[in-house]
Amino acid sequence: MPIINLKPFNITSLRKLFSFNKPSNQKFSFEILFTLLIILGIPLNLYKNRFYDNSWTVGEWLISYAGGFVRRGLPGELIHFISTQYSLSPILIVWFFSLVSLAALILLILNFCKNLFEKSFLLSQLIILAPLSEDYFVRKDVFLVLSYGLSLLIMKALYQKRFKKLISILAVNFISMIAIFSHESYGIWGLPSLLIIFFLFEKNDKKKTFRSLLYATLFLMPSIFSFLLCWFFKGDITHSLMIHQSWQSLAEIIPSVSGLYEKEPSGAIAAIGWGTSQVFTSSLISQFNLFIFWHPGMWLLTIFISIRLFIGKKQDLNQKLKRTIVCSQFIAFIPMFLFVDIGRWIFMWLTSSALLFSFLYQTFGQRKLAYFSSTLKGQQILIKIIPQFSSIRNYNYILLFFGIPHCCWSLGRYLVSNPIGFGIKNIIFYTKVLFS
Repeated sequence: MPIINLKPFNITSLRKLFSFNKPSNQKFSFEILFTLLIILGIPLNLYKNRFYDNSWTVGEWLISYAGGFVRRGLPGELIHFISTQYSLSPILIVWFFSLVSLAALILLILNFCKNLFEKSFLLSQLIILAPLSEDYFVRKDVFLVLSYGLSLLIMKALYQKRFKKLISILAVNFISMIAIFSHESYGIWGLPSLLIIFFLFEKNDKKKTFRSLLYATLFLMPSIFSFLLCWFFKGDITHSLMIHQSWQSLAEIIPSVSGLYEKEPSGAIAAIGWGTSQVFTSSLISQFNLFIFWHPGMWLLTIFISIRLFIGKKQDLNQKLKRTIVCSQFIAFIPMFLFVDIGRWIFMWLTSSALLFSFLYQTFGQRKLAYFSSTLKGQQILIKIIPQFSSIRNYNYILLFFGIPHCCWSLGRYLVSNPIGFGIKNIIFYTKVLFS
């Protein structure tokens, strides 16, 4: 009888084979989980936002120039033109823009940020999964971050001399102006870093500091002027009513439960003339959830954990540089955090920071970026109090249980916004679809 060699199947080998503590297995399983949630989350989001009555999601895209120039009206004007010319439901066009924006952003992030961030982080509810898990996929947020990423892509090509300077400046302004006319917030958080990059490019050509800053400002003047237009001509209730009536004239191709037939608009269309008094979160200071969770404290904790997740695990050689970039970009977003929908701003802040870090790293290299980081002395205290994760296992488990409500922090919203809660939401949704 032949002797069978059992050496390859000893206990140590079996333990290694079936161990779930190996970083590769952990990483692979979390990537698959987040990818699955992204795929399942798209139909769920589209189904939830299929009516004109979804006034804060679909309605944001339908703001147009029906009553004259107003902020955020460019996409709606284009959608109204297409719907009128081809009798195509504006809801379908909104879906198309949302899907194309997400697909393009996924390709851009996974290409631009590869090897610089954990893929589980890029796919998680902090970046790609975020708008799906918290139902702002059918809004302009993804489109705005995509526009910022495309601008960085063009500037990278300019630095590598693959694009001529004039063409690059025109292209960056064209993309930025479209983004600003879609939502003026882009001018607050997007333009400052683009201005700094143009300044660094000019400074790299051995121009004096004042001259470099002047040139950088002139390069972005069309975008700056566009932002000022949107800031001062935001619209009023008359514009809102005329926009609403323009969509009522297309009632035969617009699905609606009742909102389309109301005398006055609601949601995003009604809010185009709002000022800081309507959206400023001053009442946030006194808000509690279940008499325990103080809202400002919970948002600060959420931001703190988000920064830790952004900088990655302890073994990441770029952790100091990441902390510098994410904290720098946070400064640009501070005005946005004074208003509602803080979770949405966190998504745009982290995603734009990931794109900005990847751009700077690939353009200037680690050494120059480290020098730039060392000159920002004001951030050193903040950098020192933000520790990092010691292992990829702990890092991924925090991702699994971490939730970011898009608005109005509450324990319930926290539970449904993390991957586990969103996964349960998907199971309930698809079960109802299958058995209804």
